[in-house]
Amino acid sequence: MGASDILNLQSSMITRSQSVPAFAALRRGLRPGFGVLAVVLAMGRASAETTVLTNAITVRALSAERAALHLPVRLRGVFMGQTGSLDQGFVISDDGEGVYVEGAVSNIVRGDIIEVTGVTDPGGFAPFVQARTVRKVGEGQIPAPLNVGLGELSNGGLDAQWVEVSGIVRSCEPMPASERPVPPPGTIVQSKAIDSWSKRKFKMTLASGDERVAVQVNDELKPEIYIDAEVRVRGICFSQHNTTRQFLNPLLLVPNGVEVVVEKRPQPDAFSIPARAVASLMEFNRQANFGHRVHVRGVVTYHRPGEFLWLRDHDRGLRAESRQAELLQPGDEVDVAGFPGRGQYTPVLEDAVFRKILPGPLPAAFPLRSLLEAFRHDADLVEVQGTLLEWRQNGDGYIVELDWDGQRTEALLRSQTEPGLTDKWLPNSHVSVSGICSVMTSKNGPVSGIWEPATVQLLLRTPQDLTVVRAPPWWTYQHILIVLSLAVAASLIAVATVMWLARQRLRDQEDRRARAESEFAAILSERNRMAREIHDTLAQGLVATSVQLRLAKKQIGHGGALVAQHLDTAQQLVRESLEEARNSIWNMRPHVLETRDLAGALEGILRQLSEGTGVEANIRVAGKARRLAPMIENNLLRVGQEAITNATRHAHAKRITVMLDFAEKQFCLRVRDDGQGFDAAQPPPGGGGFGLVGIRERATQLKGELNIQSAPGTGTEVGLTVPLSD
Repeated sequence: MGASDILNLQSSMITRSQSVPAFAALRRGLRPGFGVLAVVLAMGRASAETTVLTNAITVRALSAERAALHLPVRLRGVFMGQTGSLDQGFVISDDGEGVYVEGAVSNIVRGDIIEVTGVTDPGGFAPFVQARTVRKVGEGQIPAPLNVGLGELSNGGLDAQWVEVSGIVRSCEPMPASERPVPPPGTIVQSKAIDSWSKRKFKMTLASGDERVAVQVNDELKPEIYIDAEVRVRGICFSQHNTTRQFLNPLLLVPNGVEVVVEKRPQPDAFSIPARAVASLMEFNRQANFGHRVHVRGVVTYHRPGEFLWLRDHDRGLRAESRQAELLQPGDEVDVAGFPGRGQYTPVLEDAVFRKILPGPLPAAFPLRSLLEAFRHDADLVEVQGTLLEWRQNGDGYIVELDWDGQRTEALLRSQTEPGLTDKWLPNSHVSVSGICSVMTSKNGPVSGIWEPATVQLLLRTPQDLTVVRAPPWWTYQHILIVLSLAVAASLIAVATVMWLARQRLRDQEDRRARAESEFAAILSERNRMAREIHDTLAQGLVATSVQLRLAKKQIGHGGALVAQHLDTAQQLVRESLEEARNSIWNMRPHVLETRDLAGALEGILRQLSEGTGVEANIRVAGKARRLAPMIENNLLRVGQEAITNATRHAHAKRITVMLDFAEKQFCLRVRDDGQGFDAAQPPPGGGGFGLVGIRERATQLKGELNIQSAPGTGTEVGLTVPLSD
């Protein structure tokens, strides 16, 4: 059974609660031990007589698991009244213990003695009875209620009990149609129930100290009679609970015909009470009664219709809670009547009503210079100046963090996003902030004496309450970070540049060293080449010239003809040596063999050295002749020239054959003669030994394969195979 089916109050869950038997026994004037004993005996009797449970206390003592077994019940007690759900539920009192019964009744009034049969149900909070039959068996009297305080209703154990409480009425108003119970579809409602249902129902709030209890009265009331009145109320206590069977709030249901007794009437007009200064609220007075309504007058500083109203009385501020929808403007002078309550630091007015007297000028914000000064102006309109640290959106508004009076202070603004609202809210700006001051205290105050506040919070009314007095300096924390980041980045770039330049310098040094070594090797190679060239050409020519001159000297005494012959030969050798010198100089130029290819050059050398000697000279070319790299052609030319020279001048050959083989990946040069030959392992020291050294050096420079085949009396073949790059 849900609470909405029982009370249908504010669409909340209101149902039955397990009572405290010992407590109920004490309220009826019994000893605690007797109450506990009664519960034990009743539960024992229920266990022994499993067929029928016969009293309310036994039903309420059941656990939810036991009540869910739908144990049979037969109760006899006093009919306490319906719950307002159109004959769908009522409460029966059995020896002063109440229990809720779900079921329809007819022609039964409060005080009748009835008999109920049915089964147990665990309910949403406390066990109850599902009725199968309800019949009247006599007439009786309503039992005396349990006289309890409002705080005792919140222990959850008085669910479905008949109680009496006292307090001051804080509010009294008709229940909205949306909160009234509606009969289930198809329910047949008797005319008497319709009359009861059609009555206008009222709800009131009963207060005593800090305790508040909602009361539903099934009768017409005049609010002006009850608000701020001291009353005594009798009713049935029910409980609001959650879906996990846990207690939330008590609710008191006053049955039809039960009157709310006014013990002390209020002032007929709340504003007829003499107005008090805001500063005098909740001050010490031996006869003070903070529970009754007071009347204050002041100037509106801020208003949220239907929620809160802030006003100023001289130099003190006050917050009032009011549900009135009429809009007040800052500067309006108003009368406010409400119940004093404890705020965060200074008193507030609860359940307040207001009346506008006349409009007035906008109130000026009080300039605060220190935190201690702010404590005196709680709930007042104040102004502070500080440094804007940061701001952020929060729900439907903004939170602005300020550095004011040496501490971090929050300013709250409830406002939807507006175009350009925060464009000027730059961190480190010097700002002026106006708003309602709210003093914040620590959670744990002193045992007695002054409760020192901790800090303050400002409530901004509009975005215009925050104005920028001075834009932030360029050297903000963020800018300093940016500059430092740029400086670090520049330093890293400089270090990287220096390292790169150093490495580049090292590479340049290595390159220069490599070039120097290469140049030195080239010079050394060129020196060796020149030595070979001079040895192979000029030196040999000069030696031959020297020989001819020596022979001419020896023949001076034997006749002029021989001398002339030797001189002619010497002259010819000189011309050849000059030609060779010119060729050597020509070979030192960057581009060799520019006038002819390799085959043509070797053919010219072969013809020059063999002409007039009776030597048969041949040259053969295999493959597709083509130009080779200048360096390769130059070295091959000199190797061929050396081999041809050796064959014509030292080997005394009759036949010399030069073969050139142009393959795709390599080139092969062979010079073959049929001369006297020599031992290749031990070449003759003066017969071309130095020339063979030059041939080997050139072969090594060309990374070629040199093959010299010779033996005494068999001729000589010099072969050089050179790899060609693509």
